[in-house]
Amino acid sequence: MSNLNDRLEGHLGHPATADWFNDWGVRLESTEPGAWRALVTPTAIAGIIFAVLYTLSYWLLANTPLGGATDAEILAYYADGQQRTLTLAGMYIMPFAGISFLYFMVLLRLLGRKTGHTISRMLANVQLAAGTIFIAMLFVATAGLTANAASAQFGGMATDPLLARLLPSFSVTVLLMFGMRMASMFVFTGSSIGRGAGLIPNWFGYLGYIVGVLLLLSGTFSPLFAMLFPAWVVLLCIIMFWKKGQAD
Repeated sequence: MSNLNDRLEGHLGHPATADWFNDWGVRLESTEPGAWRALVTPTAIAGIIFAVLYTLSYWLLANTPLGGATDAEILAYYADGQQRTLTLAGMYIMPFAGISFLYFMVLLRLLGRKTGHTISRMLANVQLAAGTIFIAMLFVATAGLTANAASAQFGGMATDPLLARLLPSFSVTVLLMFGMRMASMFVFTGSSIGRGAGLIPNWFGYLGYIVGVLLLLSGTFSPLFAMLFPAWVVLLCIIMFWKKGQAD
C-alpha cells in the first residue's frame, strides 16, 4: 500500500507544463477587483463570432427545399453542384458557430460572477442548461438540413424526394419550435442576470423579456424568426462594450 502511495505522490508531484491556453483561462478567472473588465472583450468577441457564423450558415442553408417543393425542384436542387457546395459550406460553418456560442455562454456566466454582485445560481444553471440544449438542437437541425446534400456529394446516393422533404422539414421544426424555446430561456435568464450584475441597463433587460416571450410563444416558421436570437446576442455584446467603456 505504501509503495502505491509513493508512486501516486511521485506522479502527482510531477512539475506542471506551461500552457498558454490554460494560462489565459486562469487569468480570465482572476478574482482581483475590476477583473470583470478583462472578461468583457473575449465574451463579446465570442458572442459576435457566433452571431456572424450562425447567420452566414443559416443563409447558406435557407434555399434548401422543404415540404412544399415539387419532385422536379428537389431533384434539380441536389443535382446542382453549386447548390450542394453552398449547402455543405453551411454544414461546415455551423459547428464553429456552436463552438463560439459555447465559449460565449461560459464566459458570460463567469463575467456575471466577477462583477461582485450576487448572481442567482438557479438562473445561472438554467442558462447553462438552456444554452447547451440549444447548441445540441442547432447541430441536429443542421445535420437534417444537409444530410441529403452530403449523401449525394460524398456517397453518390440518388436523391429520394420523400426523404428530401422530410429531413429538412424535421430540421426546421427542431430549430424553430424547440431550439428557439431554449434560446428564450437563455434570453430570459441572461436578461435577469445582466440586470442583477449591473452589466446591462434596465431598458435592455425589459427588451430581453419581450424577445424571450416572442421566442417562447411564437408559432411562426418564418426564416426571419431564427435571426431574432443572434440579433439579441449582438446587441448584448455591444452594450457590454459600452458598459466597460463607462467603467474605464
